[in-house]
Amino acid sequence: MKVTSETTKIQNGLRVNAILMIGALVIQYALGMLANLFVQFPNTTKADQLWAFARSQFPTLAHIVVGTLLLAGAIVLVVLAAQQNNRPWIVSSVAGLISILAAIFGGTQFVTSQVAAYSLVMAFATIVAFLSYGWALYASRR
Repeated sequence: MKVTSETTKIQNGLRVNAILMIGALVIQYALGMLANLFVQFPNTTKADQLWAFARSQFPTLAHIVVGTLLLAGAIVLVVLAAQQNNRPWIVSSVAGLISILAAIFGGTQFVTSQVAAYSLVMAFATIVAFLSYGWALYASRR
């Protein structure tokens, strides 16, 4: 079976997107570590004050921005994989998207509760997303 140029473009798009996602996940993990080590949230239970504080600190604001970009990238990767109808890419991109959604859930819960377990959810979910995209690249090698 001959691969069309459109199929090749989509395959290359999948690979490039996955590489960009892995790079962004590394940055996201580093920003999370910076925030974890150097940002001390105020001692309050008021969610609006905690969110205002989170947005006022560079590491946490950058972490939120990169997380939002990761969510957009994960959605794009799922769409590209579905267009290609490539099972390994669909499975890995959906796993990556679910992992990123889990990390976002952990992050939103962490900001308002300051419960360390939610920070751990973010860290583990990031690793799972990283592995999902890495597996897709490995499985799709020529």
